[in-house]
Amino acid sequence: MRHRYFVTGTDTDVGKTRVAAALALALRRTGEAPTVVKAVQTGVAPGAEGDAARAGALAGVPHIELERFEKPADPWSAAVAAGAALRARDLAARIEDLDGPLVVEGSGGIMVPLNEREHLIDVVRLAKLEVVLAVGLRLGCINHALLTLETCYEAGIPVAGAMLVERWGSTDAEYRDDVMRALQESTPIVGILPFATAEADSVAAGANLLLPFILLLPFRHRNE
Repeated sequence: MRHRYFVTGTDTDVGKTRVAAALALALRRTGEAPTVVKAVQTGVAPGAEGDAARAGALAGVPHIELERFEKPADPWSAAVAAGAALRARDLAARIEDLDGPLVVEGSGGIMVPLNEREHLIDVVRLAKLEVVLAVGLRLGCINHALLTLETCYEAGIPVAGAMLVERWGSTDAEYRDDVMRALQESTPIVGILPFATAEADSVAAGANLLLPFILLLPFRHRNE
């Protein structure tokens, strides 16, 4: 089975980078040699560490950043501010040209715009990636998660599963059962990525959850 995933989120700042790192680490533990890819990095100055570098370091795997723009905005706005243009087909072709297993991290949600007509979901579809949804445990995430899943399914994009992501604070536990109950009929729930002061501890715990999930994926697909 070709392991090529796209990590998207229910919103911005919901833990996509942690999920991407955990997924890459889990793949590495199966004996694979994955690469973490950031399709479009925004809001990071030249020379500064981006999401792909951070996830790659946490997982101990290589990383690639396809595009970077300094403006902290959606990819379309950030590209326009830099005098650049983004095209889904170009980004998808660059992803498809990469060797081996991939963990591609998105920017914000699946419908973030690339230009006046295209969105990140078009890259996912053209590059034939399988979605892993990072669900930030906060009020409103159920609606955002279900809309994301419905959008993916309507576009014919496979969804491997969803990982719930704890945030800092003590309120997340109040939402876990409600979120899991609401989503479990729409997609497999991998588990809960715990919050930890040391990010590496959170990623390691997430990889432990993802490892059996990845190993069972070929059998699940075979029976669908």
